[in-house]
Amino acid sequence: MTSKHDDFFTSGTVGLLLDVALASRNPGAAPLEDELRRLSRFLQDSSATVQMMPLVALASLLDLLADEVGTEAFGTRPAAYREALARAAGDDPPADFLRALAALVRDRQFVSYPDLTELPLSIWEAGARFSLTSAFISSMISGEYDSVDEALDEILTSEHPDCHERLGNLAGELQRLLYLFRTPAELDAAFADAAPYVTHARVRLLLDAVHAHFAEQH
Repeated sequence: MTSKHDDFFTSGTVGLLLDVALASRNPGAAPLEDELRRLSRFLQDSSATVQMMPLVALASLLDLLADEVGTEAFGTRPAAYREALARAAGDDPPADFLRALAALVRDRQFVSYPDLTELPLSIWEAGARFSLTSAFISSMISGEYDSVDEALDEILTSEHPDCHERLGNLAGELQRLLYLFRTPAELDAAFADAAPYVTHARVRLLLDAVHAHFAEQH
């Protein structure tokens, strides 16, 4: 039996936290502390996100979930969540692991998150913070079209006419990237490991195409 809240544990904030914690256990992966700093940066990326899930609320939720482990209520949580928690906890008792995560999230170093020059983007963060950029550029270079110009025209036209919000959000992501990384080399280097297909040239080209679309079609 599923609940309308199941997605929160599997693909929402808790699910993302467990995915990040589990990934940090892989050989050669970034330390958990670095991944939590990236998560803090991601969760504080917009005022809307901060209001919906402030870090203090996330820490308190983790404490509550720790108290729930082993109870009847825990058994009603999604199986995917319970399995992810067990894998992320490793040899630690799941309740102790959740409390340790809560303590880390409360730590001052995670509240004051680092900028992108101090702690580069990871693969999951690049996809989460710049999801539209990643999706549109992937389509743009997919090989389905004879040229980049044709790809841009087809992709943007497919969003029309109800494209204001989605393309507006895309333009915001693209413009933000150009402000965050002021030179082509900086932007290309930032995405070299996380998403190498996202380059300054493609970001600039896609942003110009979005501007042209709105100028000509709206």
